[in-house]
Amino acid sequence: MKVRAAAYIRTESSSGLPSLEEQREAVKRYAEERGYELVETYEDIEAPGHLLYHKPALKEAIRNIKELEEWEVLVVADPHCISGTQSALHEFVHKLSLYGNRLESPVKGWEELLEEMREYRRSMTRKR
Repeated sequence: MKVRAAAYIRTESSSGLPSLEEQREAVKRYAEERGYELVETYEDIEAPGHLLYHKPALKEAIRNIKELEEWEVLVVADPHCISGTQSALHEFVHKLSLYGNRLESPVKGWEELLEEMREYRRSMTRKR
């Protein structure tokens, strides 16, 4: 049985993110190489990169992992497509880990993202 995956694409002209078409192609190629079945695509076009909950398509993806459970992997061209801020990206990775989902990209795999999130959380604890 194929792994069910979703694609998330966010563009923001001032952010340096890949173009819409570059992201679509990268996500499609990555999913095909791993044998993932893409069952959903979420797109936030020209969406600011800082806060997670100000992106309608990303909010829909989060609702899916909490309620619908239609897929297990969210594929992005680059983790910065989720957010341009480290804390928001790590918050999202943490949320996915709690629900048994994962984030993957050609740039960074799930294990690397998970380890970065854990290290970030440890560093925040040490600062307190």
